[in-house]
Amino acid sequence: MIHIRRAPDVKMAYQTMQDGFQDYLIPLHLSEAEFQERILERDGNQLEHSFVAYHGDKPVGLWLNGWKEIDGQRVMRCGGLGISPQYRRMGIAKALYQAQLSYAKEIGMDLLMLEVIQGNDPAIRLYESLDYKISGEIGYFHITENRQEPTPPVIEEAEFLKQYDVQGEYIWQQDPHVMQRLQTNYYQIEESVVAVAESALLSIVGPAEQKAKHATEVVRHLPGTTYHYQSTNRVVWEALCSEGWTQRELKQYIMRQNL
Repeated sequence: MIHIRRAPDVKMAYQTMQDGFQDYLIPLHLSEAEFQERILERDGNQLEHSFVAYHGDKPVGLWLNGWKEIDGQRVMRCGGLGISPQYRRMGIAKALYQAQLSYAKEIGMDLLMLEVIQGNDPAIRLYESLDYKISGEIGYFHITENRQEPTPPVIEEAEFLKQYDVQGEYIWQQDPHVMQRLQTNYYQIEESVVAVAESALLSIVGPAEQKAKHATEVVRHLPGTTYHYQSTNRVVWEALCSEGWTQRELKQYIMRQNL
């Protein structure tokens, strides 16, 4: 008999994710501490809004959730769905979905969302059967640049956020909630403002036709050699490649469902 419970503790969620993701397309290889820091704290997943499926007392599935307010909407995002291999195709994922759907409506969510790797056809079919629809996609890029030019003008976080609010491109794992958890620096490059943490360009706010140029420009001004950037704009993807960026084979669909 399968039953669902909300709000697992960290150890339970970690163990269930490790089991459910053991044959995932991208190996996780996370310690419990890394799971807490990266998956929960940095990526904005919240155990109080997440669900575990049990067979008796044994945890066999996890639907990890977090929520944020985005453009005036309360959005709940699935940050991970994993089912133990021997318990798949038994309707557990759908049972977890129904539990989180009822809960999301109960606490006043406006929208459900998730990202799924392109090529993971079983997962895409599952989400489509649950009324999620593809609304966009994320491309991943990197560049190695050895030139070191003077540091560009630094701006305050508040100035960056003022412009971010109207920039029109949103990625959950790189939004201001994430920026504020990381040691993020903010720079002005001509008409654009750029948020950078470690080796990642988290956001470039400015004219779309200039984003690739300004992404390349800021890298030339920063320490280190290899930098990473994500974009949801296919026109920007082409421009990045023209500027010398390399696109990874990995791409993700963004899927959403209005409540």
